[in-house]
Amino acid sequence: MSTEENKSYLDLDNKKIGQKIYIQRKIKGLKAFDVAERLGIKEAAYTKYERGETKITIEFVRKVSEILDIDPLLLLSSSDINYFDNIHNSPILSTFHTYQSTNERQNEAILLLIENVVRMNKSIMLLLDKELQKQNK
Repeated sequence: MSTEENKSYLDLDNKKIGQKIYIQRKIKGLKAFDVAERLGIKEAAYTKYERGETKITIEFVRKVSEILDIDPLLLLSSSDINYFDNIHNSPILSTFHTYQSTNERQNEAILLLIENVVRMNKSIMLLLDKELQKQNK
C-alpha cells in the first residue's frame, strides 16, 4: 500500500468530528470555556477544534470524550448524516426527554434501564478488547 493510500485511511475528518464534539458539548450543557479549561488550553484554541480548523488527534478525542463522559467511538464512528438522528431519535433518549411524570417508580425504572444498557455496553467493549488482544498475539 502506498503512503498516500495509507494516509487517507489514517486521517481524521476534523470538521465532522469537531461538529460531533460541539453537539455532545451542547447536549451536556457545557460551555466551550469549561471544556477548554479542563483540557488546559485557551477557549479560542478549543473552538478551532470544534470548527475543524485544527487537526484532531486520537489523543484529543480521548481527552474530550473523558470530559464529556462519552464513548470516543461515538465521535469517530458515526456517520455525519445520521449522527444527530442517532442521538435525538433514540427510543431511550426520546422517552427520557419527553417523559413528564411525577411517578417516581417509573422514573427509577427508566434510569435503571439506562444504567443497565451502559453497563452492558461497557462489558461488550471489554470483551471486544480482550478478543482484539488475543488476535494481536
